[in-house]
Amino acid sequence: MESTKKDWVASDELVELADLTMYLQRFFLVSLSEHVQKRKISISQYTLLGFLSVQDSLNMTTLASLMGHSTPATTGLINRLVEAQLVQRSTSKEDGRVTLVQITRRGRAVMEEMKLELMQNLDAIRQQLNPEDQQSWPRIYKVMKESCAQRLRSTGHPVD
Repeated sequence: MESTKKDWVASDELVELADLTMYLQRFFLVSLSEHVQKRKISISQYTLLGFLSVQDSLNMTTLASLMGHSTPATTGLINRLVEAQLVQRSTSKEDGRVTLVQITRRGRAVMEEMKLELMQNLDAIRQQLNPEDQQSWPRIYKVMKESCAQRLRSTGHPVD
């Protein structure tokens, strides 16, 4: 018989992991909100900058899909980022009907500042771990990242 969410029972360890994860999500979301507010961008705009910071350029359809937004909603976010000179638009050389979006130097600088702050916060946490756990942490995160990417791919969602 196939298991359903209704009859699935979590172990005490999974309940604890879920509780810890939900706490960390809230903590990181509040922290991220504070950091993006200082830079006068939204969390959605930060997320777009994140996708663009690891690609040369992306078209609007791909960006909308990555964000889980409609293309018009994504266009509004991009318009504000263009105004702030954090991204720029260009026309695809292969297809003149396609608009590409690239992160600017200023946008990269914002992302680098945010990454530096994150690394400082992570280092403070890491210093509280024993050496074995310090080495295990990145390995565990890589497994988590790949698991998330596989789940996204299985639903047809683009993975950066």
